[in-house]
Amino acid sequence: MKYLIAAILLIAVVANGLTGYHLFRASEFDLSHVLILASYACIVGTIYFLTVYKQRRIG
Repeated sequence: MKYLIAAILLIAVVANGLTGYHLFRASEFDLSHVLILASYACIVGTIYFLTVYKQRRIG
């Protein structure tokens, strides 16, 4: 289950990052900014999820 959620979050990071980059190149700065922030939030969420899951499993 851990690997499935981590893979989904990784795909979300890549999709948000690439879409944000393409919108930035097309001069859609507002929407690009939101997607880049969403990509960053996915990265933080992935790290948090994996850390919490590991601590619950150990403890």
